[in-house]
Amino acid sequence: MSAIGFETIYGVEGEHETPFLTRLRIGRLHLHIFHRGDADPDPHDHPWDFWTFPLTPYVEEVATHGLEPVGEYDPWASRAIVVTMARKIVPAFRWSYRPAEYTHRVLGRYDEAATMEAAMGAFVFGARRAAPLFKAGKIVTIVWQGRSTRKWGFLRNRDGNWCWTPWREYVFGGGKHAPCEPEGDA
Repeated sequence: MSAIGFETIYGVEGEHETPFLTRLRIGRLHLHIFHRGDADPDPHDHPWDFWTFPLTPYVEEVATHGLEPVGEYDPWASRAIVVTMARKIVPAFRWSYRPAEYTHRVLGRYDEAATMEAAMGAFVFGARRAAPLFKAGKIVTIVWQGRSTRKWGFLRNRDGNWCWTPWREYVFGGGKHAPCEPEGDA
């Protein structure tokens, strides 16, 4: 990979006809222009830590990993991996650090007016907090990329089972549609 580059990413041939990301790269400093949110249904992580400085606010869906007790009589004898997905606003003009394991999907440009309207409705009707809403539109970020330290891929939930799939298998090897095997089943 050269130190200077410019590219536009569309997706797998025939799957995503619209541009997803245009990237200008000078060493580890990148300018990202997202033309839309992630089209893949599953969140992904990265091979490197990075810092992002959005010039436009956006909404992402973030995976939080945890452990949950399993078993009726001795709940702490074993634990199951639990993943919680939540929407988060990434504000403009603020540096945000992301470790390589940070698992997310970019959904779209933050729609403040629609989010405020939904929040007011939730308040009036006593509902839970309203999730941030997003709209179509370009998202521009400046990214400082760390050094590659790991493989990256997608976190998938199929039939209640969570699994991590390397990106090449996910994109080119049918992994996007494959089932996740429960732990212990091989």
